[in-house]
Amino acid sequence: MDVSEAVQLTCSAQGLGAIIDQAMDHHLQYLHRARLVAIRRLLPPASRILDLGGANAPLYRMSYAHKFDELVMVDLPPENRHSDYRDVEVTAPYGHVVIHYGDMTQLDEFATGSFDLVWSGQSIEHVPLENARRMCREAHRVLADGGHFCLDTPNRAITKIHTANWHGGFIHPEHHHEFHADELRKILTSSGFRIKREAGICEMPDTHASGEFHYSDFVLGNPITDDIQRAYALYFDCVK
Repeated sequence: MDVSEAVQLTCSAQGLGAIIDQAMDHHLQYLHRARLVAIRRLLPPASRILDLGGANAPLYRMSYAHKFDELVMVDLPPENRHSDYRDVEVTAPYGHVVIHYGDMTQLDEFATGSFDLVWSGQSIEHVPLENARRMCREAHRVLADGGHFCLDTPNRAITKIHTANWHGGFIHPEHHHEFHADELRKILTSSGFRIKREAGICEMPDTHASGEFHYSDFVLGNPITDDIQRAYALYFDCVK
């Protein structure tokens, strides 16, 4: 089968049906692709960036569309991370990139107002709720006036449906808390932020409408939706 035939099959009803039939096996890849689209389209440009918990998925490998001068990634030391994520290679195509080993919820070593963008990509759910609140307060402190705190995290309104017939808990054993949109919104505003934009990443329309989990949504849903409740992940862009 040549490329043209493969494209025709993929675009046919038969091909689409085959893709949907395998959505359960590949749903994490679809979610990852939606996150790449969101990062490229939604994250603002910034010169000085602080990435909370993203040493293994730095922004320059996650389709971030803008050049930066400095990127500091705060993450746990290698011995405290899963063996699959201990090796971190820092080879950015531009800018100065460093890894700061420490607690992403305690940013005492960074001066007030020293960053233009703080990014938390699927990391806030990995700490206890009170630590998550502290992380948001610290993000506000280290941002310059007008700076952005952007984050995405699993949407508990959808993940509770996903796990209902599975084990009823969170979608990952290392998650401490998965947020509903209203809950996280209140934490962000109480930390001093103004929410500039919120969106959903990886739209799950049939799951949201029916209350039953549909893996086909990973294929058929939009990568970004303005209705935050309908998506697998929540996205907030907050301004100091």
